[in-house]
Amino acid sequence: MQTVDYEALGQRLRQARKQAHMSQKEVAGHLGVTASALSQYESGKRKIGALALERLARLYSVPLSSLFSEEGGEERPDWERALLGETENMSPEGRKGVAKLVRRVRQFRELHELAGVETPREPHHPFEPLPERNYPGEEVELFAEEARDFFDLGSAPLSHVKGFLEQFGAYVFGIPLGDTDKDISGLFFRHPELGPVVAVNSDQYYGRRPFTLGHELAHVLFHHDRPAILCRSQDKPPSERFADSFSARFLVPRKALLERLRTMDVEKVHNPEQVVHLSRYFGVSYLAMYHRLRTEGKTNLSAGHYENVRPVSLARRLGYAPSEQEYGKKDWPLEDQLPQRYIELAHKAWAEGAISKRRAAEVLGISHYQLEDRVGEEAAPMESPETYHGLQ
Repeated sequence: MQTVDYEALGQRLRQARKQAHMSQKEVAGHLGVTASALSQYESGKRKIGALALERLARLYSVPLSSLFSEEGGEERPDWERALLGETENMSPEGRKGVAKLVRRVRQFRELHELAGVETPREPHHPFEPLPERNYPGEEVELFAEEARDFFDLGSAPLSHVKGFLEQFGAYVFGIPLGDTDKDISGLFFRHPELGPVVAVNSDQYYGRRPFTLGHELAHVLFHHDRPAILCRSQDKPPSERFADSFSARFLVPRKALLERLRTMDVEKVHNPEQVVHLSRYFGVSYLAMYHRLRTEGKTNLSAGHYENVRPVSLARRLGYAPSEQEYGKKDWPLEDQLPQRYIELAHKAWAEGAISKRRAAEVLGISHYQLEDRVGEEAAPMESPETYHGLQ
């Protein structure tokens, strides 16, 4: 039986931690030990158990085998270094989320091989990358209109932004990335084989998701020359302000907004009920709709009125059916956490015997009972339409 060189193991643990931009105190908190104990692990003065090693490998987003390799494992690929290099100022929760995304993307790449499916080619970029500068609203409006024209969207509401992004060739993950006030609302990076990858912070309010996706779409379309962009709510560079402005105008086109106001026989919005109707029509959050109206000078509501409104409850009173996710009562659906292709490949790999049921459930992040339920629902025959026996 081969003995473990704990001093060499400790050195590799220290190197992996530093590459993940995490302090000993942060890692110790995740591991449930003292910083002193972690320091002893890294110096080789204290033996570390197999379970703790596995947890550290997952936290640092490195293969467990690399911690035992004399070479320290393969060097991280460029996309991982670009992504992890942007996390230095994030909270421990945010860095842990990015590490989880790295694992998910690795699994996604592996699923292509297991299912015998080639990785897709990076999509054709219809627009030249934009330089880093401030763009006035009217200019961003033109970019949004040009993008809608290119994809032949007209001015109709975009009901499924994630599906649109994935149809274009980007892959969207929903990953917990910490408090959006301290960390990020989403991110974008380019994978050398998979192409553009987007992550939305699933710790944020569910209703904010469409706007974040529109924001990341701006990066996919106009900043595809950059290896990675982490989208923070504070200290925004021009590219982030552009993405915010683009998302608002792409999801709620000026022409469509004015047409909808005419249909409602409204010149200016003067009550929260009207904001709710518009937000539900365009599929954006109440706050996003309010700010869009302010940009167009189409509301008399003051900025402070939002504190006295409960948009989800108000929407329900107006006859809409908000999801349980909007109330914060349920986790995001699996289809919002993973790309559709990822889910399909996991099912295919399991169905063809390339991976076990347990492994398929693990890569999907669900229990094997939930996996069986999902497959059973997909395989269930369609019900025949009910016969109407009303009065003749």
